[in-house]
Amino acid sequence: MNLNDKLIEIEEAGNELRRLMGEAIRSAQDEAEDLVYGPKDECQETADKVVDLLEIIKAIKANVRDADAEANPTLVTIMDNMGTKKFERGPLSVERRVSSYRTNWQNDVLVRSVINTALDEIDPRSYVDQESGEFINEREIVAPWLDAIVDRLLACAAFRDWRVTALRAHIPGLDPDNFCDVKRTVKAVVSAKGK
Repeated sequence: MNLNDKLIEIEEAGNELRRLMGEAIRSAQDEAEDLVYGPKDECQETADKVVDLLEIIKAIKANVRDADAEANPTLVTIMDNMGTKKFERGPLSVERRVSSYRTNWQNDVLVRSVINTALDEIDPRSYVDQESGEFINEREIVAPWLDAIVDRLLACAAFRDWRVTALRAHIPGLDPDNFCDVKRTVKAVVSAKGK
């Protein structure tokens, strides 16, 4: 059986699966309507069946995700062999994209860097220390408060992501990839033309 025959078989099996799931959902809905005022044990039995149906659907979705994760790199390899990053097939546009997934951010360093670069943009001011008569930069005055605020923020907030474009714009020369773990993936994205 060649690839084309297998694709036809998969499509037919998918249509049959959709039909079976639709029938199961309608049966569950019918049973639920019949049991509106029914005995609790029959309601529980129907609820258990619907839970089973949802678990079957979840397993099917996981299997489809796994199949996509296996098939997509094959398309990426074929596109690499074709020497193209984008092509069209009928109403579909296929594009090879690289994505970066960043985790384990060094939040302490980044929060303090963002605050310090923002403070750097403010004209420095000095004040006279009333006891010593010396000039003191205002950043020295507010530093303990800023440290306390940052410490409390880091203790209470759950930073999961940072906006890398904004980080690059506000902290010149910063490479966000140096402050996190980066996993790059290459994937072929199939979409309708113009979307």
